[in-house]
This record gives sequence, structure tokens and C-alpha cells, in this order.
Amino acid sequence: MLDQSNELAAWDRDHFFHPSTHMGTHARGESPTRVIAGGEGVTIWDNNGRKSIDAFAGLYCVNVGYGRQKIADAIAAQAKNLAYYHAYVGHGTEASITLSKMIIDRAPQGMSRVYFGLSGSDANETNIKLIWYYNNVLGRPVKKKIISRWRGYHGSGVMTGSLTGLDLFH
Repeated sequence: MLDQSNELAAWDRDHFFHPSTHMGTHARGESPTRVIAGGEGVTIWDNNGRKSIDAFAGLYCVNVGYGRQKIADAIAAQAKNLAYYHAYVGHGTEASITLSKMIIDRAPQGMSRVYFGLSGSDANETNIKLIWYYNNVLGRPVKKKIISRWRGYHGSGVMTGSLTGLDLFH
């Protein structure tokens, strides 16, 4: 059996690239390694049994909480049928098209399209591209400047990290 506290932490330091983490400090074991083992509702626990409230909702990707059986079953059923297919060049799936329609049916008047991103960073990067595209369509191709707030967090991608007023993300 795997020694949860020592061997897994060593594998983590040796093989897992963590975003927003100083790699040298982490690899030398000078920064903490915490292995998250499970979650239920808003609570997560690590492989040593220490529980915490996840106030970040899985970094904003688990807004419905952990351990939701109905959601897990729906994800498993979809994964058995078609786990993923891209949306590039007019491709869609029954699930993505149907969900888009359901969202627009509930959206404020005037909204007509849905974009599915992988994260907030991805969504913000896409918003920047859409703003640039919009200005190109209007004949303003030089209008590319995006203004953001100092110490505001906009994401960890190349563009969104540049907008973020936190040195850690630059």
C-alpha cells in the first residue's frame, strides 16, 4: 500500500507541475504539500484526514459542492456516451447544443449565444478575443487596449495573467 504521507508527497514534488508555485521551493520540500483526498458539500479533506471548508469552490469550478451523486451519475452517463468533443469549426454535440438552448431560455432578454469555457481564465481570455473581434468587425482593428485594476485577479492565462495586478501571475 502507498504511504500516503511520504511517498505520495515525494511523487508530487518530483512529478507534478503546480501552477502559481515556485518549483524549486516545492521540489525541495520547503513549501507544504497537501494531497486532497475527497470532498462532500463544501468540505474537503486531505490524505491525513484534516478537513477544511473549500471557500474557493475548487477554484470556482465546483460551485455546486462536492459529492453530488446525481451530478456524478450524469457525468458518468455522458462520459460513457461521448466524454468530449471539441466545438471548433461548427462542431457540436447533443449535450452541448441542448444545454446552450436551456441556458438561453433562462437568460436575460437579448442574449442569444453560449460559450463553454474550461475555467474563468479561459472565459476571460475568450472575452478579450471577442472584444478584439468585435472591434475588427466594426472597422477598428487598432482598438486592442484592455484596462484592468491593480491587484485584480482576471486569470492565469497569458493575457489574463498580464491583466492581473498580482506579480505571482506575471
